[in-house]
Amino acid sequence: MMAFRTLHAGLSAQRLVLAEAGALRPGRMLSCDSLECAPADAAPWQPAVAALAQRLAAQRGRRPALRVVLSGRFVRWQLLPWRAELTRPQEMAAFAQLRFRETYGKAAEEWRVLHAPQPPGRAVPACAVDAALLDALRKTSSEAGARLASVTPYFASAFDRWRGNLKNGSAWFGLIEPDCLSLGLLREGGWIGLRAQRLGEDWREALPGLMAQIGIPAGADAAPAPLYLAGEGEAPTAAADLPFTWLRPPATDCRPALGI
Repeated sequence: MMAFRTLHAGLSAQRLVLAEAGALRPGRMLSCDSLECAPADAAPWQPAVAALAQRLAAQRGRRPALRVVLSGRFVRWQLLPWRAELTRPQEMAAFAQLRFRETYGKAAEEWRVLHAPQPPGRAVPACAVDAALLDALRKTSSEAGARLASVTPYFASAFDRWRGNLKNGSAWFGLIEPDCLSLGLLREGGWIGLRAQRLGEDWREALPGLMAQIGIPAGADAAPAPLYLAGEGEAPTAAADLPFTWLRPPATDCRPALGI
């Protein structure tokens, strides 16, 4: 009897990271690989999806369950105000779609918008992903005989993994990628600010400005909160004027694929 496996895929504009787990011991990685991707003139996700299609084609017949983690480069975030009158999921979904159209214009019509359920009274995080990217992942999986089990933004997956480490009621949580910085501010366990920014410079240069954009409107400057960061590679050196805690798992080679 063939043992089914789970293939974790981290998609970014620069590379495709793959990690494979066995069915009998899901937490144990059987392999980890990174494939560099050439820049694309059109959609920045296309090279990584093409590389994924090639890798799945080479595994034809094995029928893995595929779990995809998307770089912040491919995700737009908004924090939606709580609306007590929106009592059904369809109503909140329509509201989220409307807010993205108001912010980004006609381009938002080509995006798939999702929101995370929250307790009453709390702001609702919502994200938008190119519908063409999701369609391409479904087609790629189907043609290879794989099962697309999940597609998750890296920021959301990393926060779910590390939220138990954010010990204070208020905290900053950030995810550092080569070309994107995603950052959110929590107060009493709920989001009060959430943004992502493309990086054209060192993230240390961009971080203070992004914190100001989030924190000042939220009134967070008067009560500093601890900063927690996750991301690829080794722990960066903290500066004296911007201390932070680096969240590092025991194994770090495949963080983008595992969403940690």
